[in-house]
Amino acid sequence: MLATLAPVLGIELERVEALELLGMTLAHLNDAEARAEASPRVPLLMAIRDKLAKALREES
Repeated sequence: MLATLAPVLGIELERVEALELLGMTLAHLNDAEARAEASPRVPLLMAIRDKLAKALREES
């Protein structure tokens, strides 16, 4: 599976690795939401979540 975080990064992940990364991303987003955090990392985490979810759906 190829996930591209354009324009900076293109990475090749196995499905299991992508699912693990998605899980970690969701955990960080849930933590940020619980603390009402609006740091600069939140939009980046959301972009990673969206790209991984899209790539996983396309692979299925």
